[in-house]
Amino acid sequence: MPEIDPQIPSSVIKQIREDQPRPELWNEELKDLLNPSIQARPLHIPLSGQIKKRLNGEYEYFWAFDRVGQNPYHERVEQLRAVGFEYATTKDVQMFSEENIKGENEIRSGDRRLMRCPKMRWREIRKDQNLRALAMSNPSGKVEGDGRGVMSAANLVPGMPTYLSEENVDQIRARANTGEGGNASVAKIRKE
Repeated sequence: MPEIDPQIPSSVIKQIREDQPRPELWNEELKDLLNPSIQARPLHIPLSGQIKKRLNGEYEYFWAFDRVGQNPYHERVEQLRAVGFEYATTKDVQMFSEENIKGENEIRSGDRRLMRCPKMRWREIRKDQNLRALAMSNPSGKVEGDGRGVMSAANLVPGMPTYLSEENVDQIRARANTGEGGNASVAKIRKE
């Protein structure tokens, strides 16, 4: 019997010996698993799209959709550039995966391009997003300077009248149309 890696549980070794007592008939993968001279080493794929170190602390970094190739689409990065974002460079960040570095001024992960935004502008954007979130959950319905109120069912189906009622289900059934026109099934339920 060949030497067996001590990391293999004894119950597994016992099962192998019962199923196939002849080591010369073991397949290559089983031999490798049991071989103590082969070290188990995981496959570590570089973290694509992950920033390893921020070299320039004056900016916040953001991945933006930017498709290149036969059917390019740059609208999102151009929108962001119009409001103060710039393309991140190798002087700004160190990436985990060198595959993300396409050039000194181009850092990509698939159809995303790394952009940078001055910290103050980033804080302004985040504050606006947080105020909008508060406006949607604020019972008073408004946040100063914002004309929108709390999101309701009316926002989901424009033009459809919606309202809250203090009635319970029995009261709603009681006032339902019980004629043969549209709500005949409700009438049947009430009679049963």
